[in-house]
Amino acid sequence: MDAAPTRGRYRRLATTVTIAALAAAGLLAVLQPAWRALLGYFLYAIPAHLLISVLANEPALLAAAKLYSPTAVALAGTAGCIVAIVLDYALIGWLTNLRLVKTELDDSRGFRTAQRYFGKAPFALILLSALLPVPFYPVKILAITRGYPLARFIGALVLGRFPRFYLLALGGQKAQAPDSALFSAGAALALIAAWGLWRTVRRNRSEK
Repeated sequence: MDAAPTRGRYRRLATTVTIAALAAAGLLAVLQPAWRALLGYFLYAIPAHLLISVLANEPALLAAAKLYSPTAVALAGTAGCIVAIVLDYALIGWLTNLRLVKTELDDSRGFRTAQRYFGKAPFALILLSALLPVPFYPVKILAITRGYPLARFIGALVLGRFPRFYLLALGGQKAQAPDSALFSAGAALALIAAWGLWRTVRRNRSEK
């Protein structure tokens, strides 16, 4: 299949999914006011899992777990991941050609490890990367650049992310961490990630 038609199909799908997600979230927020914080987490989970995001998902998940059941939180987070991966596939051209991303991959031990195992068991690699506390973007980008089917990726993603998010939400429900601590943790993690990206951009500029 040619790359251009495939990218066009993914972009159309991404547009449809994004509109549907926003419309559904808005409608449910009106019909079910008690779900608004959960819907807020769902919407936050999309950019938190998009491309190489600097947003930390866990503090937002733990905050939602204080208000909702682990199953509801896991469903919301997993749904956000699904929307994010559809957007990732739509951005395949920009994602793989962006110098920043190429540099991040060159510097990533996780990406080099993923390359060795992806051809042997791609579904299992995606599932384990989604389940375990390891960087997910190397496997995600590798799957996109190799043309791994989106439907299979989503299947592995759901099987990995849902139990991970459920267990985190279960722990968060029991721990009941203060909102101030969750906010501080989220801000600190975002600053660390942003600093890493800034270092990459600065290095790229010095090499020009």
